[in-house]
Amino acid sequence: MKKTLISFAFLILGGLLFYCSPSCSADGETLFNTKCGKCHNSRGQGPVFAPVRYASSQWERFFQRNKHKRKKDISKEVTPEEAELIKKYLVDHAADSDRPIAAGLR
Repeated sequence: MKKTLISFAFLILGGLLFYCSPSCSADGETLFNTKCGKCHNSRGQGPVFAPVRYASSQWERFFQRNKHKRKKDISKEVTPEEAELIKKYLVDHAADSDRPIAAGLR
C-alpha cells in the first residue's frame, strides 16, 4: 500500500512539473512585468512604457524586425517562447485593441 501511494505521488508530481514548466506557467503580463521591467522602469536604462503606447501593428513590427536587438540583445534573458507571450500581451492590450492597458512598468 505504501509503495503504491509513493508511486502515485511521484506520478502526480511528475505530471504537475511537466504541465507547469516555466515557459507555460507564466503569462504575457507577468513576463512583461518581470523580464521587461528589469530595465524598463523608472530606475532602469530603458524608457518606461505601457502596452497602450503603440498600436498593435507597431508592436507586431517591433517584434518581427527584432528591433530590441539594435539597442540591447535580450536573447539570453528572454526565450523565443517568452518573447511570443510578451508580444501577444502587448498586441492584445495596445492602443487600438479592445482592451487597452495604460498602466506601465514602474
